[in-house]
Amino acid sequence: MLLPHRYFAAWPTSDRPVIELAGGSQWNPSLPAEWRYPLAVLSLAEPSIQDRALHFYITKDAVRLPEYGPHVVAVLLQEERCKVPSYALHVRGIVRNLHFIPFLGFRPRWTINRLNAVLTFEYARDWMLHYRSRQALHTPHPEWPPRLHSILRICTIPLGYHSQEELPQIAMQDRTLDSFFAGELVSEVPPTTYRYWVSTSKAEARKQLWRALQEIKRDPEWQIDLDNIGTADASSRAAQFNSYSKKMMNSRICLAPRGSMAETYRLYEGLRAGCLVITNRLPDEPFLRNSPVIQVDHWKELPGLLRRYARDFVALEHYRQAGLEWWQKHCHEDVIGPQVGHFLNGCPGGCP
Repeated sequence: MLLPHRYFAAWPTSDRPVIELAGGSQWNPSLPAEWRYPLAVLSLAEPSIQDRALHFYITKDAVRLPEYGPHVVAVLLQEERCKVPSYALHVRGIVRNLHFIPFLGFRPRWTINRLNAVLTFEYARDWMLHYRSRQALHTPHPEWPPRLHSILRICTIPLGYHSQEELPQIAMQDRTLDSFFAGELVSEVPPTTYRYWVSTSKAEARKQLWRALQEIKRDPEWQIDLDNIGTADASSRAAQFNSYSKKMMNSRICLAPRGSMAETYRLYEGLRAGCLVITNRLPDEPFLRNSPVIQVDHWKELPGLLRRYARDFVALEHYRQAGLEWWQKHCHEDVIGPQVGHFLNGCPGGCP
């Protein structure tokens, strides 16, 4: 009898108690919302995986896992420092949802400003951590089993969606909001860390956007819904997130400023909702390359983009169709799942 695959939560790190997921790859509301998309991808990868009895560990930990070997798959989520996991050569493969090659985040010829200065600092930091993590591959823990590979076996998947409901599509001319933004402007950072004094790319990008939106809102022509959920209490945040999907579907333009990394859930949720997505610069991942989004170097470009696109229903409808098609062909679980299965089979004919 072939044993089924098993799923474990070593969350957020492997020194916490490990819990087996009773439903396997099936997500349920008791699990974190950020697991919804990865678990959907893995459930759709299962039919094409040739071996059985694989152990999938959902973790943020790039240093250790509860076990190693050819039956172990690390599902590394939200690792934001571009580290190569220390155990990368000692497991069957790694499925991760953020890029692991550092990305500058702006075009070097662009005028230096506070955001770009912070991005430059973070770029140098991430390369240092990336190289340090690569060096750690050559000094594995003495209790680990022998290496399984001579090269890295890492498959990067999109972030996908978070708490977004899948709603019926609304044509652009029937959407009543030019745009809306509900997000955390600044995360609390203790003064004991360097990020308190240097700032972060997330904070600087969202400050830029907030200033641009506050200026735009002075003109009553624009229908923009604006919420800084960082200032709300828990019940208010829950209410805002409950209306998030409806506001996204009712918006023509989705504003997706970067967070700690260039990719955000809002970017993919905007494509999934058929919005025209405007975002900061994106890395060159296959599922993002040539995507139908508008990338900006500075959010002061936003007023001009609103004047150009917000009431041009022909252009907006083009972006709606293009965004939906891109999601379906490049990011949907039905597409990414079989790619992950192919990867875990050893990529005969080449990895995705």
